[in-house]
Amino acid sequence: MTVDPAPDRPLLLLPGDPLRPRRTDPHFAADAAAAQSAGAVTALLDHEALVAGDAEAAVARVPRDAGPVWYRGWMLPAGRYAELSAALADRGGRLLTSPSAYQRAHELPGWYETFRALTPHSAWLPCAPGRAPERAALAGLADGLGTPGRPRPLVVKDWVKSRKHEWNEAAFVPDAGDTEQLAAVVSRFLALQEEFLTGGVVLRDFETFEAVGEARVWWVDGEPVLTGPHPDTPGLRPVPDLTRVAPAVRELGLRFVTTDLALRTDGVWRVVEVGDGQVSGLPAGVDHRPLFEALVTAGAGYPLVLRSGRVALRALLPATAALVADGEPAGFDWIDGTPAAATSGGAGIAVRAAAAGHYRPGWGVFVLTDAASGTALGSIGFHGPPDAEGFVEIGYDLSPSARGAGWATDAARLLAGWAAAHPEVRTVCALTEPENVPSQRVLERAGFRFSGQREGLCAYEIDGSSATAGAEAAVGARPGAGAGDGVNAASRPRS
Repeated sequence: MTVDPAPDRPLLLLPGDPLRPRRTDPHFAADAAAAQSAGAVTALLDHEALVAGDAEAAVARVPRDAGPVWYRGWMLPAGRYAELSAALADRGGRLLTSPSAYQRAHELPGWYETFRALTPHSAWLPCAPGRAPERAALAGLADGLGTPGRPRPLVVKDWVKSRKHEWNEAAFVPDAGDTEQLAAVVSRFLALQEEFLTGGVVLRDFETFEAVGEARVWWVDGEPVLTGPHPDTPGLRPVPDLTRVAPAVRELGLRFVTTDLALRTDGVWRVVEVGDGQVSGLPAGVDHRPLFEALVTAGAGYPLVLRSGRVALRALLPATAALVADGEPAGFDWIDGTPAAATSGGAGIAVRAAAAGHYRPGWGVFVLTDAASGTALGSIGFHGPPDAEGFVEIGYDLSPSARGAGWATDAARLLAGWAAAHPEVRTVCALTEPENVPSQRVLERAGFRFSGQREGLCAYEIDGSSATAGAEAAVGARPGAGAGDGVNAASRPRS
């Protein structure tokens, strides 16, 4: 996927209240509050005008030259979404999910091949609203589904929605071999969908799931940023295994999607649906801030994860940083069980900056993880964004069990190279206590050079060209441990 840098934070476009057009639709009021808390600018869309075909009127309240835009609102037909994209472009706005990307995530034929091994076997047939396929066509569609020699239960839906609340009459077919019942269920489904039918008829193998509820996972730029219950079952909160799902989401290559997961009776997590994150419903009773912080960061062109060789640096956004600052694992698998004290202190920087309104996406704290296992080994980050002279300072810390294996060197090289690639950065610096020789060796191996004393501390610097070259050389490399690497990895207290 391509992430275009943007100078400002993205705009979040929300439906207006049909009765009070200057206010957010009450259904999306929580989205607006969470987005604004995360630093996003919000604007209102006239959803009714858009659905009626007047996209120009629908975006009349959107500021001109808005730049990057995320949509969060009611589900839209792919054609209407394309009209919205064009109308925003005419005003200088750019949807971060393109019309083709929206359709690929929103409609089953777009995502099915990528998730074929993880989701029930499916087949589909295009048709128009109110025009059921011939029985022979339905029988042919069902032929490849189920297990031969056994009853072959199926689920009927269109390319987006099912009628699961009319299960027996319009969703479930006990045996695909019963063509008469299959045709009856499909006919009833089409009658209930009326003009809201999307694409045509989809037949899916019926799979039996445990009664633990579905989980909805929100992905931004291929990273899971929020997991919660499905909106239909807010009281059930399973924790899915994403080991097999994450590679498929990244292969799909779309910026903002959801996956609904259910636990099959054989203990395997299955993808029930994939959806476009802009139109997927949020569950009640879950802190939504991590999602909107991720959207602000990614929409502004900053990565949620930096990778090089064996290292993955995962952005620690404010809502999650608050948990780490309190010493909680916050969803990470820490090598020593919980974050080290200096890592918790560093997380507090992002928390205090956000509270003061000074937090800038991209220039905060990252959790240093083993890219292969996901184990959290420590943290590295910036003391703040670059100053007017292009100077930016980094600090880092390793958990005791991660020290001595070269992790801090790899992380410092990677982060310095990323920072130096930005035109506003001329120099990357790290300060360390004079007696902290192990940390000084880390910086030297990462390409930094001693530049003198500053406020009683040893200053190490690397210029933009050197840092970028060092980071490029590090990609794919796996250097061994250096003597003393990470014994006291915090260059200085980050507070």
